[in-house]
Amino acid sequence: MNVATKTAASPVHLAASRTNVVALAENDLAEIAGFIASQSGRSPQAVEDHLRWFLLQNPAREPEDPLGFGLRSPDRQSDDRLSNDRLSNDRRSNDRRSQDRLVGCILCSPQTFRIGDQIIHLMGSSSFYVEETFRGQGARIFLRYTRIPAPLFGSSANADAAALWKAAGATPIPFSDGELFGVLHWPPVAEEFAHRKHSHRLVTRLASSPISNLAKLCRPLKLPAHSSTSLRLLTSPEQVGKLLNDLPENDFSLGGPSQKLTALRDLRYIRWRYFSAHDETTAAFAFRSRSATREILVTVNIRQRGYRGQINVLNILDVYPEASCEEWLEIVSALAQRYRSVVDAIVLRNQNPERKKLLCSRGFLWRAFDASTGWFLDKVKRLPAQPWYSVPADGDALI
Repeated sequence: MNVATKTAASPVHLAASRTNVVALAENDLAEIAGFIASQSGRSPQAVEDHLRWFLLQNPAREPEDPLGFGLRSPDRQSDDRLSNDRLSNDRRSNDRRSQDRLVGCILCSPQTFRIGDQIIHLMGSSSFYVEETFRGQGARIFLRYTRIPAPLFGSSANADAAALWKAAGATPIPFSDGELFGVLHWPPVAEEFAHRKHSHRLVTRLASSPISNLAKLCRPLKLPAHSSTSLRLLTSPEQVGKLLNDLPENDFSLGGPSQKLTALRDLRYIRWRYFSAHDETTAAFAFRSRSATREILVTVNIRQRGYRGQINVLNILDVYPEASCEEWLEIVSALAQRYRSVVDAIVLRNQNPERKKLLCSRGFLWRAFDASTGWFLDKVKRLPAQPWYSVPADGDALI
């Protein structure tokens, strides 16, 4: 047996043993953006622009709120060079710090919620990335995040992150275990199915051709005829605010203060989330149902999916106040009429079992996640024991 192999630590283990969990600050933003870009495949400038909006312009952020936490590792070559140098201990320490690089992060995104007239501040998590070599160290960053003295929530956890939430004693946010996918145009969607199953160029090319439209004969969307004119485009946060303020405050069933835990949709939040000119695809509508005199707030954005970004999807971000199953069908139908020439599919999340069953019967496809994407952890016991009304606009899901 090779004794050296048995007793000597590998370079990976040595690197991991020297990592440090640190608090991140605004002056780290460019480095954070560069690191996230390297992990996500996006451009550093696009990531930094997003973070400046999502983190620094967030109206719920208080001066004392942490920006996030990072995992830093010394550059090994610089560390080896410095160990042979005769610099003073202080100089060596300073130079080591200057050579540290970010190899993991979790960012903090506060959001204000309400239940009835009670206001509750939650600290959300976002952009949880760890470099592959240091993947086992991600729990250390997450543990530091869980020590924040506030109720915590996340809305975009993958299976690995979900395991950390569960180990910390967190509870899944209801109905965050999958999404409904309504296909309007089959060729780009069929191309994605073929690519994932076969990865054969000819098969993928055939799937992306008009012949794949035959799929809609087997899985058509059976939506009620509903005109897009029932959607009134809202062009300012004040218009959204008026819609919400006009909801009957004395009748909870008609949209007064929700008796479920839900986002506080005040003017500051609406202006930041939908009218900051950060995302040109975001839109807010007032929807008027056939069966009710009230108007319902509906917000959406458009994103690309697929192995080459060939699927344009319309994400429904918010519907408030809560809508009935029949109203959901009308909303989806009106959106499909309005966006049919622009998007290939409509994505719905946070759907309860009743709506899920109805929508699947109308042709929507259910895509189950490996684990719930939404979690909350309330070590400080500030959240009331009430059900949630969560939407994709809570946190960073689909944003």
